[in-house]
Amino acid sequence: MGKKVTKSMTTNFNKFKAAWEKDASDPYNSIIYYLIAALNIEKDPKLADAMMTVVVSKRDCIESSSSPSGLKLGKSASYYIGQFQEDKNIARSYVGADWQKDYKFDKNNLTMTVTRDQEVDDKTRKIFIHSGGADSTRPVTVQRNKHGQWKLTNYGSLCVGVRKSVSEVDDF
Repeated sequence: MGKKVTKSMTTNFNKFKAAWEKDASDPYNSIIYYLIAALNIEKDPKLADAMMTVVVSKRDCIESSSSPSGLKLGKSASYYIGQFQEDKNIARSYVGADWQKDYKFDKNNLTMTVTRDQEVDDKTRKIFIHSGGADSTRPVTVQRNKHGQWKLTNYGSLCVGVRKSVSEVDDF
């Protein structure tokens, strides 16, 4: 399949939310917006958390008056923030960066590659995303809500570790 989805990095919650709302009728866009949120974890984990609440199922969130979205990630969904914090290359590996080039990426040209799209039913799809740090693609399940917006409902595989960068291999 090899469909490419391209976006630019954003670090502003309101711009992020408005852009996602405009693009939410496309399941691939919801996934890349989740990855943009994950990239924000490097500099602002609270912002990233708020951004993620926009694109994941409300079932994965709890109310929070301190968040600009009015929600924060629940316990299991917030676990993933820790994974992305522990290894910034995980998120980078889905937007055009790879281990052989030390996970360098262009913030103005974030490119996610969809390798397979499997329709589960009329409201659910399992989409496989290429990782520049893994041998196999990573599945993400998305579902369309009553507003026609695609939200991530099963995305834990996006947080699985990746290879060390080429400059880190055998550096001991």
